[in-house]
Amino acid sequence: MASPTPAQFRAVHGDMGRWQAVDFDVYEHLVENQYVVRPWPRPEPGDPPPPRRGADPATGLGPPPD
Repeated sequence: MASPTPAQFRAVHGDMGRWQAVDFDVYEHLVENQYVVRPWPRPEPGDPPPPRRGADPATGLGPPPD
């Protein structure tokens, strides 16, 4: 089951002036989860592995650790 959007949650729970502490906690998590930024997309099953990065020719140093 998918989580409701913050707007759906507000529509179901009514006026925020009547919310209890648990309602605010749930709402806060819904809002935070809308803005999760991932540095790269997650690979799908069967996707090829990402290319390996070699040493930097300018410095001779290897790639930074992941």
